[in-house]
Amino acid sequence: MTTRNLAVLAAGIVAATLAVSQGADSASQPRLAFRTIPIEGVPSNEHKVTPYRLYDKLVVTVWDPVACGQKPHDAAVSIKGGVVFLSYSLTAATAGAKACTLVSEFEVADVPNRDLEVQFAGGAEPYVVAKMRKCPNYTPAGGDIWECLVPAKS
Repeated sequence: MTTRNLAVLAAGIVAATLAVSQGADSASQPRLAFRTIPIEGVPSNEHKVTPYRLYDKLVVTVWDPVACGQKPHDAAVSIKGGVVFLSYSLTAATAGAKACTLVSEFEVADVPNRDLEVQFAGGAEPYVVAKMRKCPNYTPAGGDIWECLVPAKS
């Protein structure tokens, strides 16, 4: 091989290495889309966390008891091992505000292929845990059981 061919080959190897390492980094960083619907007149004292997974996307619906007028901000997602942590902060409650329910949807893309547990915290409260299981009557063609997960029965 000539020196020029070796240089081209070396440049190709470096480019391929960078592409693989960047792909690995982007795959490890989930992307989050967040939406909310405040519901007044439907107070709830119970948190409900309902996760569903379809292929590499995880959609989690959360019913969070809040004071009317509170708004979520700084929605966040992180994945550590088999646990997906979802959270947001809430604006301060107004004195004397009635109880309301905030319905949120976390849509997390680029979720790794593994068994998952979802934990949610809105504000300073402790995390609420939702476990997942393989979809019933689902037989994946490639043996990838993580293509479809639903809430596990408690």
